[in-house]
Amino acid sequence: MEYFSRTRTKPSNYLSSSAKMPSTSFQPLTESEDNKSLTNKWRPVYLRPFVLFWLASFVFEISALTVSIVVFSGFRDIFQKFMWTMIFCPLGMGGAMGGLINYFITDQYYGKKAVRLVAILNLLVLGTCNDLCYNLDLIFGWFGATDHFWYWHARYPFIFAAGYMNGKLLFTDEGQRTLTRWGL
Repeated sequence: MEYFSRTRTKPSNYLSSSAKMPSTSFQPLTESEDNKSLTNKWRPVYLRPFVLFWLASFVFEISALTVSIVVFSGFRDIFQKFMWTMIFCPLGMGGAMGGLINYFITDQYYGKKAVRLVAILNLLVLGTCNDLCYNLDLIFGWFGATDHFWYWHARYPFIFAAGYMNGKLLFTDEGQRTLTRWGL
């Protein structure tokens, strides 16, 4: 309660200018000429998961938007559908998967185990995203969720397969060569 006293003065144990900051155990990231080549060498390793999953999400969302326009609701609410499918979903899904893969898998696993972990993580994260979007579409009605239940829920095997294929690209020697040929 001393922080909320009526006099509004700082308590005596409050940090003053003479207080010492605790020592840190992290290495600040600075780019000098000596380590610039090393930084440029490792940067793609950490950018690849984001770019790859952003691209996969973008391609999927193009198809979802096309099906929505042709089959379900036409051009009604096209700006909102476009923003949802072309901007927010690919960035959100690519960012989430890229960050989770970098945190849990990159630099820790490689090969078959990493590929399986990416596929499972993809199913969990993007499957949850699919379920969230299904429930949102029950409210908005843009993508046919009220009338086409299986259009939404038959996707889970494909979500797993997409994660498996992306995992093979990211965490196998052949996949690394393929990504390098693609310029990633």
